[in-house]
Amino acid sequence: MKTTSKSIIYLFVSLVGVLLTGLSCYFVKLNFALFFSLITLIFTYRIFKISIKRLNSFSFFFLLFYVLYTYAPVLTVLFDIDNRRLFRESTPESACLYLFVSTLGLFAMSIPYIISIKNVEIDKNQYSHKIKQFTLFTVAFVCVALLSEFINIYRAGGLGILSFGKAVYQAKTGGVFITLPSASFLKIGFFFLGLRMYLTYSNKFFAVLKNKLFLFVLLIASPIILIYLSVGFRGHLLGVFIAYLVGYSYYLSIHKIKRKVVLFLFLGYSSMAILYGIRGQLRHLFTSGNWERFDYYVFQKKSYLVYYNPANNEFGAPYMNYIKFYNDDDNELLYGSSYLDGFLIPIPRALLPFNKPKPITYTFKDRYFSSWNTSRISGSGFSYVMEAQWNFGLFGPFLVYFFTGFFFWFLEYLRNKNKFILFMPLFYAMMLPFAQSIHRSSFGFIMANVIVISMLIVILVILKTIIPNFINKNN
Repeated sequence: MKTTSKSIIYLFVSLVGVLLTGLSCYFVKLNFALFFSLITLIFTYRIFKISIKRLNSFSFFFLLFYVLYTYAPVLTVLFDIDNRRLFRESTPESACLYLFVSTLGLFAMSIPYIISIKNVEIDKNQYSHKIKQFTLFTVAFVCVALLSEFINIYRAGGLGILSFGKAVYQAKTGGVFITLPSASFLKIGFFFLGLRMYLTYSNKFFAVLKNKLFLFVLLIASPIILIYLSVGFRGHLLGVFIAYLVGYSYYLSIHKIKRKVVLFLFLGYSSMAILYGIRGQLRHLFTSGNWERFDYYVFQKKSYLVYYNPANNEFGAPYMNYIKFYNDDDNELLYGSSYLDGFLIPIPRALLPFNKPKPITYTFKDRYFSSWNTSRISGSGFSYVMEAQWNFGLFGPFLVYFFTGFFFWFLEYLRNKNKFILFMPLFYAMMLPFAQSIHRSSFGFIMANVIVISMLIVILVILKTIIPNFINKNN
């Protein structure tokens, strides 16, 4: 491990970008702030590239969704796209501050990455004996994802909640005690499907379309995929696709993205945008048979085009929440209390000798979305950068994102060191969904899942040790 002079220079330029973003926001010049923020983004990307080298990684997955969650709503406000349909309460001041704290957090996250990680090239033949293991993990996690999704739906009121749309679906399933992370299980399953397909086909990417296991997994995953399509979870679907790509290329070092891949991603996003845009009209068509309405909105008005803008769906939720937070003059700093409470979330209430604190997401919902009575917590999501600011003021994003960046860097370090050969891919796969969900989650949610994942890994390690010893003793 070493630090290169290029990384130091890039970090300095990135810092200049942050300072100029802050200065522009002081004078409420959102267009200039956006330009300088993009400078920080570009040089953060270059720092990441020097440090971990490969694009097929957790860190670049995080960076991709950072762009969507940060810049999509800001651009929507700046250019008044679609009449700012989700951000009517937004002001230039709130957009500027959201952009500044997000940029400051990104800069802080890049600091640990100035330490370069040695990139180890891996011979896939070393892992050919793991084909059965990866097959087992693939089928197991996809089946668990399917079962978890139907359990969540059943506990939330049955399949009928799908007809009410995404907001009600999220609110109902989020309101049940201990919502099972079906989307995370599905992403993990497709990550291992990617690993399994790579060991069989190497660089023959599209040859998997003839593979029986690949088709079988798509078949058993199709109900949950159809649910996500009907409800409009583009983020989950994109996450599943990227999880598969990262899994397929886990043992590779991809330094450039081919134009064919970019085209494929664009076509995939376009398909999801259209499906997301017409799903409501399809639902109405199937229930009422009113073709004239469907023809008017879909073919004549082309209402689905509005959903090409990522800010008009889940990628706009963190900023929508931030607007509520910014416009409230009565907010008081939490001084880290939400982070301390976050460690208690995985602990059952019965095991605590005191009243379990309410998670900050519930506090936020009760305060700003009290009219959303469909459940204890509605489908508005949250905001990681907002929680940092809520706790420590403008210094919060720097502090929180620095330690978050160190954890991400260490995750990449373990992957490149090729340690824990059996369980490192599993741990990496389990962490991968958080590169997306962290942007619209609280620390407590992330911590609860990390603890659960760590416990699962420990259980698997114990089983791997005990079972062979038990078999040997009996023999």
